[in-house]
This record gives sequence, C-alpha cells and structure tokens, in this order.
Amino acid sequence: MSAEAKQGYYELVEPRTLFNSIIPVLLGIMYTEYNFQLFRIFPTIEMCIATIVLQIFMNVNDGYWDYKREKAAKTGDHKKNPIGKYHLNPKNVLVLIWILFIISATCAFTIGFQTNLYIWILGIICYAIALSYSTGSHTISAGPFGEIAACFAMGFGIFLIMVYINVYPHVPFNWNFVWPIILAAGIPEICNFTLMLGNNLCDHDADIANGRHTLVSYIGIKGGLYLFVFNYLLGFFLTGWAIWVGVLPWSVALILICIPTIYKNMRFLWKIQTKPKSFPKVVQNTQVLFVTEAVGFFIGLMLNLRIR
Repeated sequence: MSAEAKQGYYELVEPRTLFNSIIPVLLGIMYTEYNFQLFRIFPTIEMCIATIVLQIFMNVNDGYWDYKREKAAKTGDHKKNPIGKYHLNPKNVLVLIWILFIISATCAFTIGFQTNLYIWILGIICYAIALSYSTGSHTISAGPFGEIAACFAMGFGIFLIMVYINVYPHVPFNWNFVWPIILAAGIPEICNFTLMLGNNLCDHDADIANGRHTLVSYIGIKGGLYLFVFNYLLGFFLTGWAIWVGVLPWSVALILICIPTIYKNMRFLWKIQTKPKSFPKVVQNTQVLFVTEAVGFFIGLMLNLRIR
C-alpha cells in the first residue's frame, strides 16, 4: 500500500474520534467496580473491541457515503473527500466497511449469547443507529434526530451495556438498575449530543443548501445555541445528582474545574459558527470533560478501594 493510500485510510478512520467511544467504556467499567465490585474479563474485552471497531466502521462508512453523494451531486466536493483526494478505490473501501462491521457484530453476538435478551435488544438498537446514521440517501445524521441518536447510542448505550455485561447475572435488569446509570452517564450523554449539535450549528448553511434538515434547521441557530448551553447545564445537574445519590464518587465533582474552559468556548461559539474555527472548541469541551471525569472517577475508585 502506497503512502498516499495509507494517509487516505488514516483520514477515513479518524482515530481522534475513538476517544468518544473509549471514555464511556472506561467510565462503565469504573461505575461497575465502584457500585457492584464485579468484573467479567471476556465480555469486557469483547465489548471494547465491538465498540472501537464499530466507531471505526461508522467513520469509514460516513466518508464512503459522503463521497458517493458528493460525486453524484457533481459539485467537485468528492475530490476533497479522502477517497477522492488520495485516489482510493471505493470498492476496496466498501470491503473494509464490511470487514469492520462483521468484526464488531461478531463480538456483539458473542456478548449476546453470554448474557440475555436485554443485551440483544440494546445491541440491535445501537447497531441499527450505527447503520442508518450515514448509510443511504435518508440518514439519521441528515435529520432532526441525529443528536438524540448519538446521545442514546454513544453516551448512554455504551455505558449501560458495559455495566450490565459485568453484573449479569447477579443484578436484575430493571428500573432500579437503569435510572442511576442515566444519571451517571450524564457527561457522556450530553457530550455526544453537543458534539452533533455543534457540528450541525457550524454546518447549518451548507446543510440547508444540500437538503439536509437537521435539528438546527427546525429550531434555528439561536435555538440551537440555547439548547447547547442547556445541555451542558443538564450534564452537570445529572452528574451532581448521581454524586448525591452515591452512584458516583464525590471526586467526580472535579469536572467543575472545566467550567471556565467550557464557558469560554461557548462564548466563542455563540459569536461565530464556522467549522474550522468553532467546532474545535466543541471538541475541546468534550475532551476536557471526558478526561476530567475519568480522572475524578479513578481517584474516587482508588480511595474507595483503600477504605474497603
């Protein structure tokens, strides 16, 4: 494989986005240890592989379908896509997409056979979202439900599944099990929501021109900005509630040190909504929150282990 092709595939894979999958996985593992002191190594490894490979699948699949749409539109934009820019063979990219999906789905099926119907249902929903997110002409990402889908699958779904595969069969899957996880996964949930929302805010004009009617096209840029702020407030509220009820350690309150950075970046986004300048600010918010929560959770976990 030539150096040009390697660079093309590297840009299609988008390794920097794997961060958004890995952190919810780690938080799910720490949540399980903190609240249940349970750990199953093989389902955990399978879940890590399934999640990371599925994220890579989504990135490559998104790039592939963007290329097809851009080429069909005859605007020349397909030449900026990694497939066109680095002269990759679309058929080879499609083969890679199928290989990635099969690897991820195989791990998911294995987890399903090791647990029960609840994991099958959650898995089917998450994979349906992954497939329909960018595949075809009518995609979730081009509609008003992209943010909700990202919030559910990447924020809540990964966290919930990781916890349940480790506590099964010792803990029943019921509302008493699920609602604390909704609180504890507050930061992953809102970060995935705001990543998608921030992307759509920055792409608003281009999306309208290309017939993509995202949530922002319905509520407007101003409404999207207010929703952006509300989601961060909601994330901090859910996390505080989780600490108060005892399902997260007090050290997770370390995320409060992120407020100045988030406020600064939100003010920037409020003034300017352009992809090159503004979207990196949204990504920075996510990275800062994810890393700080993970560090805070790890500190609390270590202190809890010492007490025990």
